[in-house]
Amino acid sequence: MLSDFPEIKAAFDKLMAEKEALVAEVQPLRDEFEELHAQATEIQLKMKELTAKRKAITHPRLVEIDEQLSAIARATGGKALSDGPIS
Repeated sequence: MLSDFPEIKAAFDKLMAEKEALVAEVQPLRDEFEELHAQATEIQLKMKELTAKRKAITHPRLVEIDEQLSAIARATGGKALSDGPIS
């Protein structure tokens, strides 16, 4: 037992007290970190939800537009509209 070795017990008690003090010192930082982490998780979930909604609205029409643009490009022999008027 440690009581049989007073010098070792004193060193042990001193180290445990230092450890507890360090843990207590950083506890407010841990608490703040956890709060921010919870907020970040909530924000990430909201962003994912908004992205899915945006894609659901725009994706089908964007596919149609791209298909129509491709058809126009094929019909004009691949001439880009930025090359000037189609003749």
